[in-house]
Amino acid sequence: MRVRRSTAAVWTIIAIGCASASRGTSGPRPPLGARLTADAPTGAPVPLRIDPNARVVRSLVPNLPPATYWPAQADRGERVFTGTCLGCHARSQFIGQTFAEAWNDRRVSDFYTLIRSTMPVNNPGSLKDEEYLAVVAYLLKANHAAAGTDSLVGDSVSVKGRRIAVARG
Repeated sequence: MRVRRSTAAVWTIIAIGCASASRGTSGPRPPLGARLTADAPTGAPVPLRIDPNARVVRSLVPNLPPATYWPAQADRGERVFTGTCLGCHARSQFIGQTFAEAWNDRRVSDFYTLIRSTMPVNNPGSLKDEEYLAVVAYLLKANHAAAGTDSLVGDSVSVKGRRIAVARG
């Protein structure tokens, strides 16, 4: 008798569910009645919020040997910079006196880590490691650092044990 009552209860619930579903509209309904058309406004742009109190630790390391770059790597870096970075940054931010004052005698790895973890701003870390390193090589070249015979390699002496040594102005 117990089995019959529970079976009857299950069939009753199923019948009520089917009956109530058939009263509604058939087919899929738009979520919350929202419709997006080609000319629909997408809203106001959201401003990027930057913490003015955030600081990057950039210790001076004038005792380290200066970093060098491989010219072919710097040429690749210029293409990446032009295609990716130039959309938001002016070359003058990274070439000349401003860059030299901010980064001279700092570890190459500090600069590499900063741009790798924060750029591009809309998708940080989305470039390949070789592309980030190529951009660093390009900026060394653009700031008149000495060229070398080896390319910059992540997690190596070429970035961790070297400093940025560029001409001022």
